[in-house]
Amino acid sequence: MNILVYGDSMSWGIIPGSRNRQPRALRWPGIMQQRLGPEISVIEECLNGRTTHFDDPNRPKRNGLEYIQMILESHSPIDLIVVMLGINDFQDVIGANAIESAAGYEKLISRLQTLKPEPMKRPAQILAIVPPDIVEPLNTMADKFSGYTRGHGAEARYINVLETLDVPYIRASEHITLSRFDGVHLDTPEHNLLGQEVAKRVTALMT
Repeated sequence: MNILVYGDSMSWGIIPGSRNRQPRALRWPGIMQQRLGPEISVIEECLNGRTTHFDDPNRPKRNGLEYIQMILESHSPIDLIVVMLGINDFQDVIGANAIESAAGYEKLISRLQTLKPEPMKRPAQILAIVPPDIVEPLNTMADKFSGYTRGHGAEARYINVLETLDVPYIRASEHITLSRFDGVHLDTPEHNLLGQEVAKRVTALMT
């Protein structure tokens, strides 16, 4: 079974307060891999700054919707896509609000429901991880997300999209909190908690 994790820096494993990366064994996709075992292949396709469907004027190729087909074709066949995106829509350089972000989120999820690049005979299953709303960006993230309140309510809107499209999801805020160092990313214990929860849900989907 091949699982593709499609995410941003929260899944890439950026260490809050730095530009460094958690080792694979400590990132939540790596934790999930350990829990699921070697017969499952977890492919990490995570990019810092990736959005639902917005272009970043300063960093190219961050548009999650635009590049998903190419990425799926590269890694095909894929049985399950675990997608965790949205929080970067609220960077000041993007400037989206919760309504605009949810519209892009719906386009992305709807697109995933139709893609089946060869040799796939049907679209991959989807498991969405809904990121928490930012409570307060701190330190290095404070300037980058100074307009973070634009995104308040996005979590609920993403869930509405997923329920409308009948896509299973994990509400991350029920299991983790955002970093105490930067208020946007995940500290090491949160990676562990999230990885374990995703592994449980994936196991349930497989049975």
